[in-house]
Amino acid sequence: MKIAILLVVKFLVIAAYAFSLPVNANESKNTEVTKPINQLFDAMRTHDRDLLLAQFTANAMLQRIQPNGEVKQSNLISFADSIAKSTKYLDEKLLAVQIQQQGNMASVWTPFAFYLDKKLSHCGVNSFQLVKTEQGWKIQYLIDNTYQGDCNAFIASFKK
Repeated sequence: MKIAILLVVKFLVIAAYAFSLPVNANESKNTEVTKPINQLFDAMRTHDRDLLLAQFTANAMLQRIQPNGEVKQSNLISFADSIAKSTKYLDEKLLAVQIQQQGNMASVWTPFAFYLDKKLSHCGVNSFQLVKTEQGWKIQYLIDNTYQGDCNAFIASFKK
């Protein structure tokens, strides 16, 4: 009987340990990779210029593809200043995040919905290129576009 109880206790200890591990070994890596992206949007919600800038490398690039295909460059400092000065509640929700990572380089592709004062403003797709630095993952390049159709239908298409 003692052996059976010891085996059950041993099984329970092993099971508890196993269930405390990440379901997927890549899950913790993905959390690390997406941390600067999540902090970028936290900084936008709180209008925190310094937190926003801290998510990017020193020579990061921001670009937006216009509906006509033209690519517009944005200045990171000007972007951070505009976020800090805004009195609006800025909230970007990510949809269907896809991550590819090898070594110190990662790519994150994610559709998004952007809310201004809790009202849907626009939607589209972000493409982040990240590098792992001594300080952790940083955004090197961000390019996005805006969807030209019905954003509610766009958002719904990722909830299937």
